Amino acid sequence: MRTLSETAGRPLTRYPTPSPLRVRVPADRIRPWLNLIALALLVKGLMVGLTLLAYGAGPDPLTALGREWNQWDAAHYLYLATHGYASTGDARNLIAFFPLYPALISAVAAIGLPARIAALLISNAAGLVAAILLYEVARTDDQDRAAFRAAAFFTVFPTAYFLMVGYTEALFCALAFGAVLSARRRQWIASGMLGGLAAAARLTGLALLPAIVIEMWLARRVLHPVWRVMVPPLLILAGFMTYLLTNLLVLGNPIAFVGVQRQHWSHSLAAPWVGFAKAIQAISTRVPWEKLTVGGGEIAGGIAAYATSTLSWLRLRPSDAAYATVVTVMVTFLPFWLSIPRYLLTMYPLFLLVGRINRRWIYLPMVALSLVALTVFGLAFGRGYWAF
Repeated sequence: MRTLSETAGRPLTRYPTPSPLRVRVPADRIRPWLNLIALALLVKGLMVGLTLLAYGAGPDPLTALGREWNQWDAAHYLYLATHGYASTGDARNLIAFFPLYPALISAVAAIGLPARIAALLISNAAGLVAAILLYEVARTDDQDRAAFRAAAFFTVFPTAYFLMVGYTEALFCALAFGAVLSARRRQWIASGMLGGLAAAARLTGLALLPAIVIEMWLARRVLHPVWRVMVPPLLILAGFMTYLLTNLLVLGNPIAFVGVQRQHWSHSLAAPWVGFAKAIQAISTRVPWEKLTVGGGEIAGGIAAYATSTLSWLRLRPSDAAYATVVTVMVTFLPFWLSIPRYLLTMYPLFLLVGRINRRWIYLPMVALSLVALTVFGLAFGRGYWAF
């Protein structure tokens, strides 16, 4: 039998958090990082090769990729990066897009690169960073193998081609995962700063607010001085305030985006079963490809979001569960479900849960099927088909 002192001396291991006083040299993680980078580069190489093979490389393959991947919202971000927001005309509706990503494209393009190439560089670099940060987030609670499985599945997820094209997914994931990791390590200022940048990139950045507050609550006994309690949430809100300020400066109303989202983008508050019903309806009324994407894909994405939220409360940290729940509400409480499979890329608890699947006969087929779906949807996106 253990003595009382031995029993009392055992540390709580359910939610281990590295001490901020402990200097960690990532020598033991260099190999997993390199393996993740190699996997990501293989996926990127596959998509690049197939895209150029299918649609033609022309005299300049990089320009050809920029052209083929400049679809849907990617064109809107490029417009904002090169022209800025507008207060009149159809361009007025682009106020629905947050300012950080276009601003970064513009900044990188200022060194002489075409804006399309700048957008691709930002997304591809951020996607690599996001995979490594996700590995580190998973590693704080799980073994190395589970952490690697989580990050690897993120890399081959069916909508992971959005980590390559001119969308905000890669940038947001890098910032959000970095904010979560910093909170895990009790680096509160860094967590708030990264969370603020995420909130300046996408509305779902606000989902980091309850997640980080919960982490701070769990660490309340060592959280001092008191000002540290206030700074991280305020930094996240400050990031969102930059978007409200953009609305005010451009359209004279800090919440002008609400009306634009409702009138032009069909985004307003609605019960989740409304969007679910319309996705079912799309299966019978849409053209064959959109039966899969606008119909079945959105239904599968919505189910995955709610399953992730539920399982997160049972298997993960409360902060992870809170983040998953808020994101699920944001993407499903709409009158029309759209792009949910893409939004799942940002829901890191999904990948933490998948990483805990230690049976190869389950995990490996999931990876294989995801890679096939990634290839199909990625090529369809390059051709201009709606692919989330």
